[in-house]
Amino acid sequence: MKKRENRQHEPLVMVLITVLVLLVFTVTRAGFKIGSFETRKVNLLADVTSPAKDSLALHATLASGPSVADTVMVKQIRNVEKITVPLDQYTGIIQFGTDSTGGLHHFFASLHQLGREKKKVRIAYFGDSMIEGDLITQDIRSLLQDQFGGEGVGFMPITSIVAGFRQSIIHSFSPNWKEYTLLDAVPSDHGLGITGHTFMPWYSSSENDSLQSGNESWVKYAAVGRKHLNKFGSVKMFYGRSDGKNAVALKGNKTIPLSGNGAVNEVCVCPRPVQGFTCTFNCSSPLNVYGFTMESDTGVILDNFSFRGNSGMPLTKMPYNVLTGLNKYLNYDLIILQYGVNVVNDKVKDFSWYEKGMTEVVKHLQNCFPEASILVIGAGDKSTRIEGQYQTDPSVPVVVEAQRRVAEKTNTAFWNFYQAMGGEGSMVKWVTGDTIYANSDYTHFNPRGARRVGGLLYNYIIGEYKKDKKAG
Repeated sequence: MKKRENRQHEPLVMVLITVLVLLVFTVTRAGFKIGSFETRKVNLLADVTSPAKDSLALHATLASGPSVADTVMVKQIRNVEKITVPLDQYTGIIQFGTDSTGGLHHFFASLHQLGREKKKVRIAYFGDSMIEGDLITQDIRSLLQDQFGGEGVGFMPITSIVAGFRQSIIHSFSPNWKEYTLLDAVPSDHGLGITGHTFMPWYSSSENDSLQSGNESWVKYAAVGRKHLNKFGSVKMFYGRSDGKNAVALKGNKTIPLSGNGAVNEVCVCPRPVQGFTCTFNCSSPLNVYGFTMESDTGVILDNFSFRGNSGMPLTKMPYNVLTGLNKYLNYDLIILQYGVNVVNDKVKDFSWYEKGMTEVVKHLQNCFPEASILVIGAGDKSTRIEGQYQTDPSVPVVVEAQRRVAEKTNTAFWNFYQAMGGEGSMVKWVTGDTIYANSDYTHFNPRGARRVGGLLYNYIIGEYKKDKKAG
């Protein structure tokens, strides 16, 4: 019998031939086509190479934006790294509108009045998961309070899906709260509050049942050992209509009856500074609870209103009577809108529908908060995998331009965050640079990156404020 030839080398030969073929397709940027079937273009080296554009030098620095020459400012933003941006594309903050009702003029006028007759300047910062857990906002708040005074975390919801993640407050609650949100079909008697939620404690029509069951809903907040956040100033609660049969009790203190016919009513829970508190609700009828405020009576207060997955357009579901009722007590001076990443989609070319929807959102907020300035923040860079490489999603600049037109149409202000990050390809650098500022989803920032973003926005707001102050 003829001896079988040794063929152990054949698998190696086949592998080498396959690699050689794939390299040819990589160089020619071609794909495979068999009949009507065609593959994507092949790039065998996609995971070990970077787009050529990443090697281009970006030559302008943060110093080319608003001046930070004075010693106080430099000290305040000492942790904000320089960010390179192409000068021919950078626009910073644009203020539309020429009178006191446009741009950021009202907000700056309120800052000018601090220390005189105006005791407090309040900011509502709306956003999606980019600001979850007080990311970005906690850093802006701290810098503003360093500069203008103020203590406290501001407005807090009753429950939160990021309570265990948030670092600016310790927050816990019972599991028996019922809630409606921006994503729900909301009954007319449960109007959404400014957080995009309304919260309802457990209740019983039988007083004895309520007292003996131990089922009362509760919420607990505690301060953290950080600057501006190590104690609560006066604590107030906001709730809907109540006939006086509902009540809230502080641990170790007397019970406070809840009454009021307004769409929003206020009760002072703790008139003096405290380190923390627990509120237990004893209710015999349905009650809408919107949240608590914990803050000083003077300085800048910034409220974080994050809502995961929100495009921004559902904000019109928050009813006029609830928002105006809250504004009667809170008196907002500035509203910031940071949305866009949840509508970015490389398959979509026309975002006129989003521009129209967000224009209606801004008009709704202008009706509810007629004196407040509004700042629209353009979407930041977001990368998607194209031909094996992470690149800027091609729809990002289109969404940003739609957001700029929203601000222009409504005489508000606009910040081009996409270009401030560095423009096209910048998210890749934030993820893969020597210092990592963003997560591997190429969309969200890590705490270091959030701090960088917060400091950057603060820097440009203060730059505009200084110019406004000089002009005035």
